[in-house]
Amino acid sequence: MLLRYLFIFLLLFPLISLGSDFASEFESRYVNPLVKQTPGGALVIVENGRVALEKTYGVLEAEGESPVTGNTLFRIASLSKTFASAAASLLVRETALTWQTPLRAELSSLRFKSSEYGEKINLWHIMSQSSGLMPHAYTNLIEENMSYARIVDRLHRVDFVCPPGRCYGYQNVVFSLVGNLVESQTSLGYPEYVDRKLFGPLGMQRASFGHESFIRDVDHAKPHVWTGSRWRPIKPTSHYYKVPPAAGVNASITDLRQWLLAQLGQNPDILEREILDEMHRGVIRTSRQQAHYPYRKKLGEVYYGLGWRVFDYGQEKGYVHHGGYIRGMTSTMVFHRPTRTGVVFLTNSEPRGINNLVLDFADLHARLQTSQSSSFAAR
Repeated sequence: MLLRYLFIFLLLFPLISLGSDFASEFESRYVNPLVKQTPGGALVIVENGRVALEKTYGVLEAEGESPVTGNTLFRIASLSKTFASAAASLLVRETALTWQTPLRAELSSLRFKSSEYGEKINLWHIMSQSSGLMPHAYTNLIEENMSYARIVDRLHRVDFVCPPGRCYGYQNVVFSLVGNLVESQTSLGYPEYVDRKLFGPLGMQRASFGHESFIRDVDHAKPHVWTGSRWRPIKPTSHYYKVPPAAGVNASITDLRQWLLAQLGQNPDILEREILDEMHRGVIRTSRQQAHYPYRKKLGEVYYGLGWRVFDYGQEKGYVHHGGYIRGMTSTMVFHRPTRTGVVFLTNSEPRGINNLVLDFADLHARLQTSQSSSFAAR
C-alpha cells in the first residue's frame, strides 16, 4: 500500500500547485519593497501553468501622471537573448543549418584571430556563450558611434582565452551573429524572422525591435537614474539596439506573460518540448559571480544554456533565468518548468536589491514546494 501511494505521489508531484500563497507572498515580500523604490514597474506570476497575478505599478515617468499599464513597453535588454535562442532552435529545424555547422561555412567574410579556433565556432557555441573569445568582446564599441557591421569586421583582433566550447565568456556582439545566420538562411532580417515565428504566433502584439519603435510609442516607460535624492528620467539611448539578438527587444508585461507561458510548455505548437529541453539544459558551467547572483548557501551548480542561465537550488534542479539591464531599466524572468511556475518583473529604474529577486524566487518556491510535498505525504 505504501509503495502504491508513493507511486501516485511521484506521478502527481510535478503537477502539485504551490497554492495562492506563492503569488501573494512573492509580491508582498519581494516585489513590493522594490516597487516602493521605483517610478514604475510591472509583474506577472504564473503558477501551475496559470496566471496567478498580473499587476502594474507607478508611472511611466517620475513626477508624471501617466500610469504603467499592461501594454506599456519596456526595454528588456539582455532578456532579448532568450528570443534569439528560440529563433536559433527554429532555424535549425527549418533549414539545412545545424548547431554544429561552423559559422564561417555560412558567413565567409567572418574572420577570427586564430584560424584554428575560428573555423570551429558554431551556432551552439555562440548561443551558449562558449565561443572561447575574450568575454564581452567589443561590448565597449556598441556604446560608441560604430556600426554593428564595422564591429564584426574587427573580430579578427580579439584574443581567444580557450578553445570553443571549453569555457564561458559572455558576449553581445558575437552572440548577435545568429542574426547574420538567420538572414543567410532565410533572406529575412532577424527582427522580421522573430516577429513571424515568435511574436505573432504567441500573440505578443506589443513586442517590437529598435529605438524608433520604442520612443515613438506613446505608452513606453522612461528610463530613470538615481541622483541621490530622487529618480531622474533620462533619454533612451540607441546603442544596444545595434545588436538586436543580444539586446534589441521592446515588450510589455502582457507580451512577456505570453513568453513565460510558452517557456513553461503552454504553447507546444510553437515551442515544442524538445526545443524547450534544448534551451533550458545547462551547457557550460559558470560561477555565481559570472551569473551576477548574490551568495546563498542553497545555490548549487550554475550554467549557461542556450540563451538562458540555469541553476540548482537546494534539492531542486531546473531553475531557468535571464535578466536584462540597460542604463535606467531592468528586467528579470525566472521559472521552474517542472512545476510550471515563473515570474517576470520589469521596472523603469535600477532599484537596490533587484539582483536578489531570482534567488528569492527559488527560495520561496523551494520552501513552499517542500511544504506542499510534506502535506501531501502526510495524507
